[in-house]
Formats: sequence, structure tokens, C-alpha cells
Amino acid sequence: MSIKSLALAAAIAATSSTAFANDVVDAPAFAGLTSTFAALHSAGAFTDTFTFTLPGITSANASIITIGAGVADIDFTSATLNSMPLVLTTDAGGFVELLYTPSSYAVTGPLTLIVKGTSASNASYSGTLNVTAVPEPETVALMLAGLGVMGFVARRRRAA
Repeated sequence: MSIKSLALAAAIAATSSTAFANDVVDAPAFAGLTSTFAALHSAGAFTDTFTFTLPGITSANASIITIGAGVADIDFTSATLNSMPLVLTTDAGGFVELLYTPSSYAVTGPLTLIVKGTSASNASYSGTLNVTAVPEPETVALMLAGLGVMGFVARRRRAA
């Protein structure tokens, strides 16, 4: 066997082994103020990273659910949204697992959701991320200044 053939075989083996990695890295898009995401896993541990890009300051909340047992079982170990932990709840048998934000988080810039867990073979989960715009401080200051001017004008008219 020639050296070129061995090098080609090694390159193919290296790229094919990375194609079956159990971790998901994705950047889902928003439809309005909601984004959906999902992951399908083979057996083993996983760490999935979802990055959401939004301009400005937003208030965000997320929920993730898996329903399954046996070969379709996923056990979540943790999840964070911009380093803030999500709450994990599960039913008595572990058939349904739910991760959610306990309240809306005020965040800026890109949102990074990291989900960790273990999977039986061919198991999946899905989730949603909802955002709402939070007014910037300059907007609030301008609104208050406008209300102050209107109050001043009204008071001046009443005095005249």
C-alpha cells in the first residue's frame, strides 16, 4: 500500500469519527420573538450549545422537554442560559423531564443555552426560547423628560 493511500485512509477515518459526535452546536433563528430547537442523540453523554443572536437588551425565558423511556430516554444533568441555571423537574418514573427558567432573565447580546445530559440510543428533546424587548435606559429617560415637559406646560397654562 502506498503512503498516499495510507494518508487518505487516515484522513477519511479521522473525519468520519468526528461526524458521529454526540454534541450539538447550533444557532437557531427566531420566528418573531420565539425560537425552537431540538437535538437527537445516540447513546452516551452530551453537551449541547445553542447560540441565539438578538440585538439590544431582552428578557428571555426557556423551556426544554423530553418524554421517553428505555432506548428513547434522556436524563438531563444541567442546563444554563447565559450561565443562569434552569430548573429541572421530573415525574416519579423519569419518563418526562422538563427544564425551565424560573422567571424571565434580562440579558444582553447573544444568548447561549448549554444543555448537558446522558442519552440512551436514539433519544431526543426539544425546546423553545421566548424573548421580549426591554426598553433601553435612554428611551426611559427620554420618556420621563417628555412627561416632565408636558407637566411643566400644563402647570404654566393653569397659572396664567
